[in-house]
Parts: sequence; structure tokens; C-alpha cells
Amino acid sequence: MRKNLSVLKNRLFGRSPTVDDLTYWEQRTRVFGAQAVMNLHHAPAEIENVTRRQVAEIFPHLRAVTPELVGKILDFGCGPGRFSSLLHTQVGAPVVAVDPTQGLLDLAPRSEGVHYARVIDGRVPLEDASVDLLWVCLVLGGIREAALPDCVAELRRVLRPGAGICVVENTAEKPDAERWFFRRPEFYEELFRFVPVKRVHDYEDVGERITVLTGRCA
Repeated sequence: MRKNLSVLKNRLFGRSPTVDDLTYWEQRTRVFGAQAVMNLHHAPAEIENVTRRQVAEIFPHLRAVTPELVGKILDFGCGPGRFSSLLHTQVGAPVVAVDPTQGLLDLAPRSEGVHYARVIDGRVPLEDASVDLLWVCLVLGGIREAALPDCVAELRRVLRPGAGICVVENTAEKPDAERWFFRRPEFYEELFRFVPVKRVHDYEDVGERITVLTGRCA
């Protein structure tokens, strides 16, 4: 099974350096479905258990920066919506879940309190200063460094003063993959220095360090 998976990955993705990133993620989604957003060392049957573990590791830190009154939550890079409905039920506020990959949005389970929308040309489809709580989980590692300043500027645009922020990223100290970039926690602290965010927790997934950073907008 693992050998066949490796062969499939190499055939579809390993020899396509000219494929743009959005096309790559659409192709990956067509092959792997909801598993496309996860480390492929996890089998499809493990998705639910992995998500439960992530909730246990991350949500206590999210709650610590959740404002007392939340009018809107942004799930940025929601993928197939693994966390979107949980954010709604746990916080009790409407969620706008966005992603640039239409194939992933098509897989997301529709639920009350969650509105899914596509990010087009880097634009989050929300008004300025309209978000009270921002959730970004294992998303920025898939964005090239040159594009990150514009991405974070767009997130900053939609955040209200006092908004809570939870950023979760793979910070393993290893060479970058072709489409995934491993950055140190300090990199993300600097990227979100306007908040500021601080590293509050680490946990491991398939031997790689995952870092939770949180903060409240000034």
C-alpha cells in the first residue's frame, strides 16, 4: 500500500515542476480526496482520529485568545472543512471557511453556521475589520515565501481590533519539500508581529514538530 502510494505520488506530482501551485492542489485533491490536506503518511482511515487529536492539542490554546463576544470566525485555508463546524459549535459563532482550491471546498460537509467561499486571486471575500477570531491550521507551509506578505496583509485587513488569532504550522527542522515549506516558529512570530503572536505549544505528528502560535490583535 505504502509503496503503491509513493509510486502514485511520484507519477502525478514529482515530475511536474511547471505546474502552478493551485493546479497542483486541485490534482492532489482529485487523487487523494480529503486526505490531500494531510501528511500522506496517515492512511485515509486515520483522518478522523488525527483531527480529534489536533482538536485536543490546539483548541485549549484557541479558547485562551477567543474574545468574549465573537460575531464572525474566519477559517482560512479550510480545505475540506475538517475544523469549520467544530469552530462553530465550540465558539458559538458563524464561521466563514475559505480556500482557493474548489475541489476541497466541494468535499466540505455543509452544516448550519458555516459558509464556504473560495479565495480568488488572494482575496478573502470579507469586508475590512469584520473578523473576531482567525484560525489558520497547517496552511501557510504550503504558500511560497514571496507570497506570504500579501497573504498576511489580506488577513490583517479583515481582522478587527482585539481579534483572536490561532496559527498552527509544521516547524520541523528539515529540508523543504517541492510544495511544502518547513519554517521555524520564529519565522511565523515575525510574520505576524503586528498582532503579535507567540509560540504557546508544540506537539508531534509522524515525527514532525507542529507549533501552535496565538495572540490578540492590538
